Amino acid sequence: MKLPTFSLLRLAALALAASAVAAGALAATTAHYFDGDTQRTITLDTSLVAVITPIPETGSAQARSVGEGASPAPLVQLQPANQSVAKGAAGTHISPVYREGNSPAGRLMALPGGVVVKFNPDWSDAQVRAWAQAKGLTVAQRLGTMGNWYLIATAPGSAALELANSLKAGGEVLAAMPNWWKQTAAR
Repeated sequence: MKLPTFSLLRLAALALAASAVAAGALAATTAHYFDGDTQRTITLDTSLVAVITPIPETGSAQARSVGEGASPAPLVQLQPANQSVAKGAAGTHISPVYREGNSPAGRLMALPGGVVVKFNPDWSDAQVRAWAQAKGLTVAQRLGTMGNWYLIATAPGSAALELANSLKAGGEVLAAMPNWWKQTAAR
């Protein structure tokens, strides 16, 4: 049975529209962040989510079990995106999962919260904290004694990526990148 020409044109238009939507969906799954001045591409992995369990309070039984004086990092667990998230500790958050680059084999990355920022070496600690306060941001901690690096607090998830890119684009800081959790493999 031969379809009328109008129907073939309609099918072709629908196919073209569907491919445009699919291409847009693919384009929307890639993003970037800056590693210093180098722009890095990341790809959203829609099959996974990261469940971020908060850092235990200092002095709690869980914190003591990690070791005296240790600063325990948040627990990051990957799970299928279509699986419901089990109720965990108070403050548990979900983060999107990205892959480095645009390869399905790229290393998995999640956003437990925070932006690592490098300020002008001439800025004092008081100037950095005043700048952050003026922007409605909170300094979580100064990172080491070399350079002028700080961790700015954010909620886990996309907020960290958005703030890092915004700070870098604003030009007031030397570097700004999300505080990434990256999957590692034992050697």
